Formats: sequence, C-alpha cells, structure tokens
Amino acid sequence: MTQQSYDPAQWQELFWQRGDRYYWCALRQNLFGEWVLLRKWGGRRTGKGGQRETLCADLEEGHRLIQDVLKRRRYRGYVLN
Repeated sequence: MTQQSYDPAQWQELFWQRGDRYYWCALRQNLFGEWVLLRKWGGRRTGKGGQRETLCADLEEGHRLIQDVLKRRRYRGYVLN
C-alpha cells in the first residue's frame, strides 16, 4: 500500500443555487489521504435533500468528476456562486 500525501491546498469546494434549490460539491481527502467527492443538495425552504460520497482512485479522477458535476449543474440551470 502506498502512502497518500495529505494536501488541503488542493481541496476544492463549489456551491450552486437555482431558486430555493442548492447543490454543494467538494473534493477533499479523508483521514487516510484518499480523495473523496462529497455532494449535498436540497431545498432551502423544505429542508429535504440528500448527500453522496464518492471515493476517487486519485486526484485526476476527482477533477474529472467535478467537471461532470459542473456540466450537469449548468445544464439544469444552476448558478455557480
């Protein structure tokens, strides 16, 4: 097993809104140095929503997944804040 370097300087965080809906996405490392894509979404008034964590093979895969999320949010009319 290779040792992962822990580097918070490479972390990313994005936030989108559309009406009272929101979508939050972050690429971070867990305690073991593995890259994880975190996503949360929901409605501000209803309080309903969900979340998902996706383990990435490496930082490059995390960047690819964030680009996919960016495209999807743009297509669905969300505004990046």
